[in-house]
This record gives sequence, C-alpha cells and structure tokens, in this order.
Amino acid sequence: MRTDRLTGSTLAAVALALLGACDKAGKPAEQAAAAATAPAAPRTVHVVGNDFSFEAPDTLPAGLTTLHLMNHGKELHQIVLLRLAPGQTFADFQKMDMNAPPPPDLQVIGGPNPAAPGGEAEATVDLKPGQYVLLCAIPSPDGKPHMMKGMVRPMTVTASTGPVQAPTADVTITLADYKFAPSAPLTAGHHVVKIENAGTQWHELVFIKLAPGKTIADFAKWAEKPEGPPPGAPVNGASSMAVGEANYVQVDLTPGEYGFICFLPDTKDNKPHLVHGMIQQFTVN
Repeated sequence: MRTDRLTGSTLAAVALALLGACDKAGKPAEQAAAAATAPAAPRTVHVVGNDFSFEAPDTLPAGLTTLHLMNHGKELHQIVLLRLAPGQTFADFQKMDMNAPPPPDLQVIGGPNPAAPGGEAEATVDLKPGQYVLLCAIPSPDGKPHMMKGMVRPMTVTASTGPVQAPTADVTITLADYKFAPSAPLTAGHHVVKIENAGTQWHELVFIKLAPGKTIADFAKWAEKPEGPPPGAPVNGASSMAVGEANYVQVDLTPGEYGFICFLPDTKDNKPHLVHGMIQQFTVN
C-alpha cells in the first residue's frame, strides 16, 4: 500500500511537472504569435528633393508611412502626395490642365511641408493601394511651380504587409475654413502633432519659427516674393490635404515666436487662404 501510494504520488508529481513545463513552453510561443500580429510602427521612407527632382522608391506597401524629405536643393521643397482615381495613370495626370479645378476623384493625401535648403521635414501619411504622384508645388522666384520644372514622379502603392499603429499625438491641429485650431497650446519641447482637415476644401499647414522681430505676415510677404534672407524657417508641416485627411508630424520647439499659414488658393475667388484669415502667430514659452 505504501508503495502504491508512493507510486501514485510520484506519478502525480511528474504529471504536474510536465504540465508546468508544457505551460512554460507554450507561453513564449503565444507571446511570439501575439508579437507577430501586433501593429508595427509606421515605416520610414527617405526621399531626396533636388532642384528639381525627387529620389524616391517606385513602389511602397500600403499603410501608415512616414515620408522623410531631405532637401538637397537651394530652394524650399515639399512633398504633395496625390492618389489617382482607379484606372488613371501618371500619363493621364500629366495631361491634366493644372489651371483647371482638380478632378473630384483625385485624392490629396498630404506630405512633409516644407524643408529648407539643406534641411529635413517629415510627415506620416496613410497610404492605400493605388497609383500615386509625388510633386512639389512650391514656386521658384520666377513664379513657376517646381513640378513644372520636373519635380514630379509616379509611385505605386501595393497591398499592405500587416497592421500599422498610428503615432500617439499629444496635440491635434484642426484645419478649417479659414483657421487653425490647436487642441492645446504648443509648448517648448518635443511634440507629436496630428494635423487634420475638417474644412470644406483643401488645406495645408506651413509651420514657421520666426526670426527675432519678425511676424508671420512678414513671412507671407517674403514667400510671395523671396528676396533677401527669409524672416523665418520652416519647422515642419503638412502639405495639401483633402477634406477628412490627416497627417502626423513631429516637432521640437524652443521658446520664441512661431506661425501657421496656408497658401492654398480658395475654390471661390482663387485668393490664398491666408488672405481669408488662415494665418496665425503664437508664442512658445
């Protein structure tokens, strides 16, 4: 009897030990499976802007993607990202009348806006599968937009390779007709800013740190006719976005005077939105 009890106890102990070992062995596998299905951080894609061309990948997978623009030129540059309608090609886009209203099926996604000569800018955008166009619409001193000088190229977005987690923003700036509405005052330090277009037409956000004694109105005048030293420097921003689109940008702010501005033309009178009041100066402490 004692031997039987001992044997039974031993077998029970062995069984429990084996169950514990199986449980421990299973946990890493479960953790690995969970890690494999967890959303990844947005991938970063490096784009070089020259006077006047882009160096960028021809193909990208869909999903939230951070476009990192490095300006190797001597003028300001941006990325405006357009998604063409199904069935449209880059050749179709090149035939469009740029002075006519944009087709309603052309979706404007946004992008980094702008990068100073020798500087950088980035924005996280949501790419869906389809045919895209990268362009820079900033004009040179001669008045011609950079896209008219060759700063335009096609890109294909293929199916997603997996879920991607959106950046966690601590401030949201809502674009409307015609104002900027931050969810909280911007303070000195690092910020992840979500910029979303809640207006009725395309909008952009140019984020400027002003030179001492200068105003955002001074920058607007300089941008119209860029002569002499600029009265401010771009910090980051989001280029043209259609209604409902959102971009994420990161900024590191130091104390001083800053401004927001939208240069896009109005759909009703073709005047820049800044003329309608979409220009704002603020202080960072």
